[in-house]
Amino acid sequence: METWSDSTTARERVETIATTLSRPRTANWVADQADVKWDTAKKYLDELVESGELLVTDSGEYVPDPTRAYFDRLRELILTNDRESLRGELAAIADRIDSWKREYDVDSRDELEQSLASDLGPDAVRDRRRAIRRWETSERTRETIAAALAIYDDVTTLTDEIPESATLETAG
Repeated sequence: METWSDSTTARERVETIATTLSRPRTANWVADQADVKWDTAKKYLDELVESGELLVTDSGEYVPDPTRAYFDRLRELILTNDRESLRGELAAIADRIDSWKREYDVDSRDELEQSLASDLGPDAVRDRRRAIRRWETSERTRETIAAALAIYDDVTTLTDEIPESATLETAG
């Protein structure tokens, strides 16, 4: 059976781990997770810092740059979707939110959250908590898509200036 370290380079493993961190981690931790030596992890982590992918905390831990991740996501949305598909996703999100409002007889996510204090059984509480998480994710996605649509023309105008012989890599 082929392992992760057999099918990927040390750099790929370090980059994959480092760019998906949800909290700051040391080079030692990344080296352990990537199955590489500390100096190898440190070298690639420092390169990722230099390229703007990662930030270093005062304590020397590494974490993805959230602003870079946000703009990479906007870029990916714009380069991999046309304007109509983004608008369609906004409509789908609005439909999902409306269905949660009807299903739980609430006007907002906050109201649904307040309903958890009601006299509900454990299954109903779990169901509502799951709906709240999905509702939050949908709202964040809606905000990101709206931001992508706001700059859509600016970005696509820029990509029109790229020679056809050049390849545009998509983020992610």
